[in-house]
Amino acid sequence: MAVPKTMDNDVRDTEYCIGFSTAVTRAIDAIERQRTTVGSHERIGIFRVFGRDAGHTALYTAYVTSLRCCIPEYHVNLPKLIDLLMADKRNNPSNYALVILSEGAEWEGYKVKEYGEPDAYGHRKKMSVAEDLSSEIKAATGEETVVSDLTYELRSGSPDFVDRMVAITFAGMAMDAIQEGKQGLMTAVQPRQLRAEAYSRPGPRLAPGRSEHDVQYRPLSPDLRPKAGATHLSHESVREAGTSCERPRWASSS
Repeated sequence: MAVPKTMDNDVRDTEYCIGFSTAVTRAIDAIERQRTTVGSHERIGIFRVFGRDAGHTALYTAYVTSLRCCIPEYHVNLPKLIDLLMADKRNNPSNYALVILSEGAEWEGYKVKEYGEPDAYGHRKKMSVAEDLSSEIKAATGEETVVSDLTYELRSGSPDFVDRMVAITFAGMAMDAIQEGKQGLMTAVQPRQLRAEAYSRPGPRLAPGRSEHDVQYRPLSPDLRPKAGATHLSHESVREAGTSCERPRWASSS
């Protein structure tokens, strides 16, 4: 029996992995705390989070904090990113701006540097893309930045409610399968859809002949902010949208 557990939330065939909610919660808390420091110094705050090949942690965090983000699935245009951050800074009464980067985020013409010996899976540690972006911003604009690496901070502390609930549920599912003599399985949360459903007033109940309409969004808008509904996309849809810029499908199968 397998149980998916990774804060990157990038295990195939499940929409949720244990640790993801806690990681996003930690990231939100850290960024909200550091707003005052970045604002008081009137700088551009750059936050790096885990996400070697998948940008779910950065995407969800940016979505709920209304920030811009860069993810591995989508190579941004560096001059455009810098222009957006400078515009954010100018338009902010406190004269600062924030951006979130996955550790594997890259822009056009740039590749994250690696160092050290490869691990059991052939992966080497990645140098800080946040530091590299900081250097690019300084060279292009002369603006000072504050770089904060939140990677291991997100793995600290006790799990939040969602992760405790999912872990206990997965454990029960695994035990049930074992008792039934099943093997070669993985516990999983299957994809769901957001729907806009018609209803009749004044009663709160849905009308008997209700109609359902799929709501579709791209995960990142042209201004590098997560769009509404992006967090409900399947892993494959996020990857497709990031590489082809096409409007992705909502998850409809495992």
